Parts: sequence; C-alpha cells; structure tokens
Amino acid sequence: MQGRLPDAEQEEDDLDDAVRDQLVDEYTAALELEQLRAEISALKELVEQARRVRENANDSKLAALKKCLGEAQFMDLKDGRGKLLIFTEHRDTLGYVRDHLERWGFSTCEIHGGMNPHERKRAQEVFRTGAQVCCATEAAGEGINLQFCHLMINYDMPWNPTRLEQRLGRIHRIGQDRDVYAFNFVATESEEGQPIVEGRILHRLLEKLDQMNEALEGRVFDVIGEVLSLNDVNLPDMLRDAAYDPRRLDEYLDQIDRIDPAKLKEYEEATGIALARSHVDFSAFHRRNLEVEERRLMPRYVEAQFVAAAREVGLRIEPRADGLWRVEHVLADLRSERLRSVQKVGKAESSYRKITFHKHHLEQDVHVDAVLMGPGHPLYAAVDEKLNERLAELVGRVAFFIEPLCTDPYRIHFFEISIRGKDSKGNDVPLYGELVAVREERGHYEIIPSDILLNFAAHPHPPQKIEPTPLLPATDFLKASYQLECRARCQRERQHFAQVCREYLEKSFKARIDRAQERAMLLAAEAVTKPEFKLAADEARKYVDELQRARRERLDGLKRLEIARTGPVKHVGTAIVLAPDADTQAQLACLSDELDPNIRRQSEIAAEEKVIEALVAEGFPKDRIERVGHLKLGFDIRAHKIADEATGEVLVKRVEVKGRLRGQPVRLTTNEWYKAQQLAETYWLYVVWDPLGDSPELVRIHNPVAKLDHAKREIVAARFYEIPAEAIVAAGL
Repeated sequence: MQGRLPDAEQEEDDLDDAVRDQLVDEYTAALELEQLRAEISALKELVEQARRVRENANDSKLAALKKCLGEAQFMDLKDGRGKLLIFTEHRDTLGYVRDHLERWGFSTCEIHGGMNPHERKRAQEVFRTGAQVCCATEAAGEGINLQFCHLMINYDMPWNPTRLEQRLGRIHRIGQDRDVYAFNFVATESEEGQPIVEGRILHRLLEKLDQMNEALEGRVFDVIGEVLSLNDVNLPDMLRDAAYDPRRLDEYLDQIDRIDPAKLKEYEEATGIALARSHVDFSAFHRRNLEVEERRLMPRYVEAQFVAAAREVGLRIEPRADGLWRVEHVLADLRSERLRSVQKVGKAESSYRKITFHKHHLEQDVHVDAVLMGPGHPLYAAVDEKLNERLAELVGRVAFFIEPLCTDPYRIHFFEISIRGKDSKGNDVPLYGELVAVREERGHYEIIPSDILLNFAAHPHPPQKIEPTPLLPATDFLKASYQLECRARCQRERQHFAQVCREYLEKSFKARIDRAQERAMLLAAEAVTKPEFKLAADEARKYVDELQRARRERLDGLKRLEIARTGPVKHVGTAIVLAPDADTQAQLACLSDELDPNIRRQSEIAAEEKVIEALVAEGFPKDRIERVGHLKLGFDIRAHKIADEATGEVLVKRVEVKGRLRGQPVRLTTNEWYKAQQLAETYWLYVVWDPLGDSPELVRIHNPVAKLDHAKREIVAARFYEIPAEAIVAAGL
C-alpha cells in the first residue's frame, strides 16, 4: 500500500478547513441576508399600514380639537380678537396640528426649541399682531410673555406637573385682563374601547385638582408640583410604572384620590410661607403700586424722543392717516450684526407698516396688528445706539433754556449716580441707578426733579460764549448728600430683604432637616436587623448632611446681600436757565398775572387746603391724602381708598390743583398735560376760584384731557397749555 507524504496530508487537511470555513461564512451570510429581507419586508408592511391608517383612519384626537374649537370660548378667534396657544410634546406633532389648523382656515405661527431667543421673540410678535393660533412645544413654556392670549389647549399632556404650571404661566400672569381657559386633551380609552392607562391617571388627577381648587384658594396650577410632592406622588414614575404593569392602575387611582391639599398649608405654615403671606402690608403695597404707575415712562415723551432720534440718524418715519406711524425701510446700518443692540435684543425687521407708542392702541380691534415701539424693541434700541454714537461728543456740554417766571439765571447740573452691591455668590451687581439734577444758584445747591427741563423751552438766541462751569462743588454736594441717602436706603432695603430671607430659610431648612433626620433615623433602626435597608439609610444620612451644608451656604450668602456702596458719579451735562429775552418776553406778556411768586404760593397753599377738605368730605381717609407737588409728578395731591374690601380694589385720585382769580385762564405745564393723558381716568383737575377770598369756589374736572382738549391753547415759548376760564366752568361737575 502506497502511503502519502506527511506534507501532502497536512496540505489536504488545511484545504478541508478552508472549505468548511467558507461554507460556514456563506451560510451565515445567507441567514443574515434572509433576516434583512424579512426585516425590510416587515418595515414595508408597517409603512404601508401607517399609510393606510393616515389615509383612512379617523384621528379622534384631531377630531376632538376641531370640536373644541367650536366651543363658545373660541368664537372670538374668527374675528381676530382672540388668540389660542396649543402645546404639543414633539415638533412632528406640532407640524401635523398646524397643517390641519391652516386647512381649517386659521392663521398660525409656531414656537419650538429649534429657535434662538430672537426668533422666539419675533414669533411672539407675529402671534400678537397676526396669527390666530400659536402651536408650540415646551420652548414656549418659559421665558416669554403671552398675556395677550387667554385660550390654551394642552394637545399633549406633560408627565411633569411643573411643566403644566409653566405652560399656564405664559398666559395666566400679571397683565392678563380676561378670563383664561385651559383645555387638557386626555385620551382615557383607545378606538377599540380599551383603557389607556396614562390617560386614566391624568384624567383622574385633573378631576382631583378641580375638586381641590377651592381648598387651594384658586392656586391649583401654581402649586401642583408641591401638592403632589408633599403627598408622595411621583407622577412620571407612576405613569411609567402603570404603563409597564397596567394591573396596578386601580392602586394609582386610589393614591391620587387620597391627595390631601391640607398638607400644602401645613408645609407653608412650617416653612414660614403662610406667615409671610398673612403679614403682607397691603397698604404699603397699594401705595407702591400707585407710585410705580405714576413714574412710568410717558408714551408721549417716548414717541417724541424716537421720532426726533430717527430723523437725526436718517431713519424715515412717516405719520399715518389713523394717527400711528410707519417705517417703509429700515436702514442696513440699523440692522447690522455689529450693533450691540442687535446682539442683545435681536435684529429689527426691514419695515414696519404700523407703529404705535401707546399700549391702549393694541386693545383696539382696528390696531391689533400694530407694533408697540419703546425701550426694549429692536428698532428702538438700534436707533438709540446710533443716536448715542452721534451725540457722544456732546456729553458734559452746556445748553440754554428759558423759564418764563425766572428772575435770576441759574444752572442745573445733570449727573448719573449708581449704588453697587454683591449677590449671594459675591459677584458685583448694580443695585440702583438714577439721573440726578442739582440746581446751583448763587453758591446754593439743591436736588430737583431731573425731568424739570420738560417744562422749559430751548433758548431761541443762546449766548455764543460762556465761561467754564466748575463742577467739583456740585459733585461734592451730590456725593455727600443725595448719593449717601440712596446708599443708606438701598442698604436698609437689602438688610430687610436679607432678614426676611434668613427667617424663611431658617424655618424652611429646619422643617426639611427635621423631616429628613426622622426618615434617616427610621431607616437606620431598620438597618440594624435588615441589611437590605443599609444603602437606603446611608443615602438618607447623606441627604441630611447635604441639607445642613446647603443651609450654611445659603445663610452665609445672605451676609453678602446686606452690603451696599456708592458707585461713580458721572457728569452728563449742564443746563443754564435764563429769563426770557426781549423777543420771548413779548410772547409771554400774557403771563404777567403770575409773576408775583409770593401771591402765587399763597394762592396754591390755600387752594390745596380747600381741595384736601373736599377729598375728606368725599370719603378719602386723611392719612391717605398726600401732597406730592414737590415731587414734580405732574399733579399736586394723591388720594386713595379701598373701594371694595372683598377684592381689595383701590380707588385713586391724582389731583392737579389750580388756584386762580375768577375769570383767569388756567395753565397746565407740558408735563402736567401729558401726565393727565397718561393717567386719564384717575387724573382730576380741581380749580379753586378766589382761593384767598372770602368765598372760594371749587370746580372738579375728571379726565381734563378728554373734556378740555378742544379748548386748550399751546404757548410754545413757555411750555404751557392754557385753558380759558369759561371752558373750565363748562366742564366742571
């Protein structure tokens, strides 16, 4: 028998192994290919099923949306007065809903997470001025104000209750003057009648919240997260677990039914929140609100400033026939990315067909598409930045003005002052800033209202040369007086704020630490006999340590808040106020009856006393009647009282007092007239005829701009509006 050589045998074995490996690889590849084919076939079938569902199925949720839009609350959507905000969870759903809304004839816009802040701001403006419906994802749930909208639909319900609070907070906020309606879409059953677990839970929760509304004093959607947390209800975990194990549905529904709103009150009492709420000084709050309203920037001044600034920087702004303004083309320089204003508040549009400076216009149906122009608007900010660049060299210069009743010239120096402090982390922060006017006359200095120039006319023939004005005495006076007063006030406010925070934090952390320590002790006791509790006990102990460390850090941070220090003082400019020259004197000859300052002051005091007596007789408490003429607010007396104890509604009168000889015309300064326009229904003109005589007579005129606009005569050289005596008598009540 012939044998094979060893090398030949080895070579044959290697060949057999290679063939076998190749066959295995081919078989494996065939299996994988077959599997891929099966998957592709299955995917094609799924795609085909999805196509058939989309074409033939009846989308019950979309049908519910269409039905909901037929409710009475949505009727004003049709005429453009109403606005609707629809929340979805995903952008795909947003697009799907928006497509159908537009098919149904609604104009829409969208806000989603793919937008930058400027794009969201622009979409918000489109929603306010044009679109009837805004479809939004969670990007609209925070950071933007939509109080012009009062209708909301949660097309998709969030599992996190805090997000539900944030959504409603976009429209249910300060400035909302209509009833807010929120509709929550929750599916409790499938098309086949099978229960939808998460829908059943959310539906039961919404029913429970509705029941708790009275107990929570209407704060349901402001505190829903806290209520659930205090009742040990973790909604996301509950929904997730119920989806995995639907058999526990009844258990979760019972847990929701056991939610007790009283636990929120107990928590607020333990942490000091309820105590703080019960000790709010509402009288001081009301007064502060009135002061804020009175000092709000007046639209007439904003309008005049913007129109003048626009023309200075080359922006063409034209009046419309309806009293508003238009800008056909915004210059490229005002839309440049290099502008700091563009980087901060965004880029202006290329044109604006309807601009207003008065917020009340936006409430009129005919002006619903108007754009409100003012500080913070991209175009306003760009124009302001360009104007400041152009006028930069004029900072610190001198200008001349006329005061009709001036006997001796004087200077008014304008300074910017600031007060600075630190936040809880030690970072420098501005606390307060103000433009301050210092009047200088014959070596005497006093602080006067910084808007005093609004009542003065520019000098028609200013001197060409003037001696340099020494600023150091005025600067030193300001630093040693008013700026220190501002610092002391800021420090008191900061210390009070820090003390309130300290008391709250002490109570809050004590309640939380006591609760955490109690839990840690119970778990530690269990861990002695049950080793499986050791990890939980250790975590509970760590949580107590974290709370104690957080308490120390927060309280240490409050110490930094108590510090306030003076910042730099910057000279802005000086006004030299002169008596009228010969030409101007002739224009002001009619004012000669007011040139005796002693008689004028006596008349004013007597008239104010008469008005205060009348206000007391009208039911205003004497301690709520204040003389505020020295503050140059545009009126002389503020009086307020509680009109309705149940609602806390406040009735306020801002009264401009004029004491005149019978038959004399009444003159209001430009500031007084503009303030009367701004405050309208709360502004009164009380004229006292013959206040120094034996039988003075009081005439009350409510909203004088509305009743006397036809009779006024503007005296430009003196910045007055003059009203004839006969018009006063005719308009009096």
